[in-house]
Amino acid sequence: MQKSAPVPLRSVALPTEHGGWGFTLEPLLLALLLAPGASTLGLFLLGLFGFLARHPLKLVYQDLRRGKRYPRTALALKVASGYLALSALGLLLALVTAQGPFLPPLLLALPLGVYAFWADVQNRARDLFPELAAALFMASLAPAGALAGGLGAEVAWKAFLALALRDVAALYYARTQVLRARGQNPKRHPALLALLFAALLGLALLPWTVGLALSLLALYGAYALFRPPVPARVIGWTQMGFGLLVVLATTLGFTLEGLPTALLGVPLLHRYLGFGLIALAFLAGGYLLWRKAVPRFVRILVGLYDLNALFGLLYLALGGKLLPHPVLALLGVVLLHLALKRPHPWPALGFWGLGLLLLVR
Repeated sequence: MQKSAPVPLRSVALPTEHGGWGFTLEPLLLALLLAPGASTLGLFLLGLFGFLARHPLKLVYQDLRRGKRYPRTALALKVASGYLALSALGLLLALVTAQGPFLPPLLLALPLGVYAFWADVQNRARDLFPELAAALFMASLAPAGALAGGLGAEVAWKAFLALALRDVAALYYARTQVLRARGQNPKRHPALLALLFAALLGLALLPWTVGLALSLLALYGAYALFRPPVPARVIGWTQMGFGLLVVLATTLGFTLEGLPTALLGVPLLHRYLGFGLIALAFLAGGYLLWRKAVPRFVRILVGLYDLNALFGLLYLALGGKLLPHPVLALLGVVLLHLALKRPHPWPALGFWGLGLLLLVR
């Protein structure tokens, strides 16, 4: 008797779509930045593993509904049980360590989560309203985290509003762009109106940094909607980048208003990460002088430099004045990207020299 092929764990443990990652991680990251602590770490576990449990639970439900048990059914049940146990552990940690009542936002958004899960098991998760419901349900974790960390109701609802505006605008925009990429000709005005109203409401109701980020999203979206369509993966990565921008802009806005967020540790983190990267600047600069191809480790190094450049921008925003170290770090990233794209040696030499300049400072 021939044995059936083993079921790949990845096909059961990880969701097949990628868009949900941004809508899941953004509120969790925002909660951790606004009120770092054990309670928000617990909500991070609750949200992350609750999101991961959705896919194997869907597989188990669909298999049992057919009245059959496939090799994947038992594996999906085990994976879902593990995810749910970790999610419950996170909820318990939040309940024990919370400094304020964080359950109301989650309970108010629970019907949206139930509707989104029902649509998912019916294979309708890609419809507009289920996607909106799922995104807004996950966004409720941000105000829950703020309340659990002892912050006030105003911070909580503004955190939710910032994510809600970004989610609605992003979903209308992304759906329009994906349809265009498939060769269709959808109406552009719903996406344009969503982007516009998100920017206007952000400028009117939220810290100015959030309004600025949503305005940049609106300007970019309006420009891209009248450009030739791009592949879906480009749309996805671009929207994740804007999501991170909105999260950081929201945290920065509250930080500038006097809230002791996790961003207050960014200058020190930027400096320490920069010291480590300076030592690698000589190796990277020397390699890029004689490169024939760009291996994976160089791309990882570029990602670290990009991260340090992001810290540098936050450093400048928090300080309110131009400081030499973050400015030089930003210049180094520009030279590094030029060195990767151009065959001429001057960007690599400039990057090498910049490492020496930072070392002697």
